Amino acid sequence: MASATGDPGLSKLQFAPFSSALDVGFWHELTQKKLNEYRLDEAPKDIKGYYYNGDSAGLPARLTLEFSAFDIYGNP
Repeated sequence: MASATGDPGLSKLQFAPFSSALDVGFWHELTQKKLNEYRLDEAPKDIKGYYYNGDSAGLPARLTLEFSAFDIYGNP
C-alpha cells in the first residue's frame, strides 16, 4: 500500500474508466429470463461479465456481457 509520505518505491493505485459492450445475445437471454423465469421479481440477479484492459493506449477498458452472463455456475 502506498504511504502518504510519497515513498518513490510504491506506486499509487489507479482505476481505469471502462465502457460497456452488451452483446445482442445478452439482451435475448435477459428477455427470455424476464418473461419465463423472473416475471415480476425485481430482486438483484448475479451475472458474469468479462473485463478486458488490453487495448491500445488511449482507448478505454471494456466490460463485455454476453448471452452466457446468466450462467454463473456453469448450468444453463
